[in-house]
Amino acid sequence: METSRPLLLPKADFEVETLTVCVLFEGPRASEYRGAELERLLQEHLEFTVGLVAQGHLLSAGGVVDQDRSSQRLTGIGLSRKSPEEVRRLVEQDPSVRAGLEGVKTVTYTFPKGMLAFPLARRELP
Repeated sequence: METSRPLLLPKADFEVETLTVCVLFEGPRASEYRGAELERLLQEHLEFTVGLVAQGHLLSAGGVVDQDRSSQRLTGIGLSRKSPEEVRRLVEQDPSVRAGLEGVKTVTYTFPKGMLAFPLARRELP
């Protein structure tokens, strides 16, 4: 049985920032949805996601067009200053995730401080 090694990052001689990246992908029930039911779930997903951005939980979010049909296709990406656990709890309430149309994974992205800005993002909520 393979055990996971602790994540080690190289020491940088500059300041870094971290964001949580929320990755959406085809869910376990994606192939079950068609027509009006699919359209309804996609609309509810859009409204839910726009709400997370408007409320300041996500800095940005958008759809992904993934043409790779050989693996589980990506469907969307969101960025947040909240912890991966907080973002996951929020996004798991998305109607498309609850219905199994989409699945969610959260990861941490580390990058040089000041390299990304979100001038239209709302202030993070407590």
